Formats: sequence, C-alpha cells, structure tokens
Amino acid sequence: MKIINRNNFISIVCVSFTLIVCGKLLYEKMIGFKDNNYTANIFMCLGISVLAVAILSLHYHLQHLPFVSVVIGQYLLLIGLVFAGVWISGHFTDNAPSAYRDMFVSVTVPYVVGAVVYYVSFFLQIRRANEIFLGLDSRE
Repeated sequence: MKIINRNNFISIVCVSFTLIVCGKLLYEKMIGFKDNNYTANIFMCLGISVLAVAILSLHYHLQHLPFVSVVIGQYLLLIGLVFAGVWISGHFTDNAPSAYRDMFVSVTVPYVVGAVVYYVSFFLQIRRANEIFLGLDSRE
C-alpha cells in the first residue's frame, strides 16, 4: 500500500512542517531562546521536512526488504544527508561547535514521531484491507 503519493505529498510536507515549526517556536519560547538565524532555520526545517517525507515515501518501493532494515536504513539516510548538509554549510559559514549534536536531536525527535505515525497508519491500513479481503469487516 502506498500512503504517501504524488497527490498528498505536498499536504503531508505542509502538515509536518507546520507541526515542527510550531513545536520549535513553543519550545524556544518556553526556554527563553532568542534565534538569531530565525529565517535560515525556518527554511532548514522546510528542507528537512521535504527530505524526511520523501524518504518515508520510499517505503512503498522497499517493501520486499525486511521491515527493520528499511526503517533503520531510512533513518540513516536522512541523518547522513543532514550531516552532509551541515558539513557543506560549514565550508560557507561558521557552524556552532555543537552543530552536529544539535541537528541530530532536532532531526531525530520529529523524524521518529513522524515515522511512528507513518508506520502505525500503514499497518492499520493493511489490517483494514485484510479484514475487508477476508470478509471480517465488523462494520457490516
């Protein structure tokens, strides 16, 4: 089953981006953090949201592989691309000494939440399809 497709990709990115930015802003307000690079960080959130949703959407093409391998591989691909981006940006601007740790935490937490939501939705749809296919639909 394909949960993320061409028709809903932008919608999923927009919802993910909105939730991540709202969470970021609430957290920063609670701890009293002043973001000097506000605009750049918002665009970084958008880019990572697009990347994370694109990587999760690859699941449809990787269903023939073991589930745990796919989940771990997707996460490693995302974090590897994010770290590569931090490394490349370090050649053009000054990164904070804790840039890799900060990005690790900032990407891992929302991605894990998003992946859990994605895979729970996926397995619920599979269960529902099996119930319909086997004639076990309890709503009849």
